[in-house]
Amino acid sequence: MEPTYGHGGINFIWRLGYTFSGLKRYDVVAVRLAGSKVMLLKRVVALGGEWVEFREGKLFIDGKKMDESYVHYPGNWTLPPRQVDKGSVYVVGDNRNMPMESHYFGQTSLSRIVGVPLW
Repeated sequence: MEPTYGHGGINFIWRLGYTFSGLKRYDVVAVRLAGSKVMLLKRVVALGGEWVEFREGKLFIDGKKMDESYVHYPGNWTLPPRQVDKGSVYVVGDNRNMPMESHYFGQTSLSRIVGVPLW
């Protein structure tokens, strides 16, 4: 998530962060990977029911190119369109200049979203 959040930092997570407002596109969330202590910070780029794809590093939602001014290290990823399941979101990090195989990203169930980082 660099430069938004530094690598290896400790962040406090507010578990009630989306209780009142719900998830929105571009929100940064803590995603539980395994157990209760392993989490990654990721950005929500697509919501349930939307089509997401990457073309030469550019994000497209439902065929429309999205503005991602927070991405300071773009890459050249290309992924074909895929629809996000209801009850899920599509998450990806902000630092995308490394190969896709080096990143954790993709569709994740809302039940894996732990909360919002406070800092």
